[in-house]
Amino acid sequence: MRTMGYVRVSTDEQAREGISLENQKARIAAYCEYRGFTLTGIIEDAGISGGKNRARPGFIEVLNKVESGEAEALVLYSLERLSRDMLTLLALERLLDEHDIELHTVEGEVNTSTPDGFVNFAMKAFLGEMERRQVKYRTKKAMEFKKAQGSIVGSVPYGYRRLKDYLVPEEGEQKVIALAKSLYGASYCLSEICRRLTEQGYFTRNGKPFTVEQVKRILPDYEKTFSHSNTRLSQNIRGFIEAIA
Repeated sequence: MRTMGYVRVSTDEQAREGISLENQKARIAAYCEYRGFTLTGIIEDAGISGGKNRARPGFIEVLNKVESGEAEALVLYSLERLSRDMLTLLALERLLDEHDIELHTVEGEVNTSTPDGFVNFAMKAFLGEMERRQVKYRTKKAMEFKKAQGSIVGSVPYGYRRLKDYLVPEEGEQKVIALAKSLYGASYCLSEICRRLTEQGYFTRNGKPFTVEQVKRILPDYEKTFSHSNTRLSQNIRGFIEAIA
């Protein structure tokens, strides 16, 4: 059976858990030899988080090979190497099934070639999603606690500077924000605001002219006026579900 492998590790995961790419590859090769699979190659995403699928060239290559029919099985070290997002995993399994490709994992004994194997896969996808949401929830609560204590969370926003564990206004940057807000209130477009800031000698922290995206971020009212991210997200999810149904 023609088989491709896929391995992934982020820098943090390798430091924390010791899951190296070499270890994953060796385990996949041993599994294929044990099962009598012909391993044609192993695709990798090195030092890449499993969060954003489009930012993972190896993951995209796997999808391309699936659709071109270059393999009859996909073998992973563990399911979370592919993703911890349940929707991604279920959609990928549907894609594999439509192309008659089996999904196997070394750890966790996933094998979607049988109904029982699919149930095992679905349960692990569910548990991975639950873990992902728990981590997200705990992180959110920790951030909220730090904010409530007055501590700085994340990078220092434009217009402020760090004073020990607190943020205080940065006079020069506050002038830039005030000017940008004034121009925006006078119906200047973003590109024109950028040009005016440059003409008056105002630049970013890196000493470069402001871009449209940077001006958006320092205008507190811009996102409130033009952001419809929830609507777009709902439409994307609906289209995604319709596509795999």
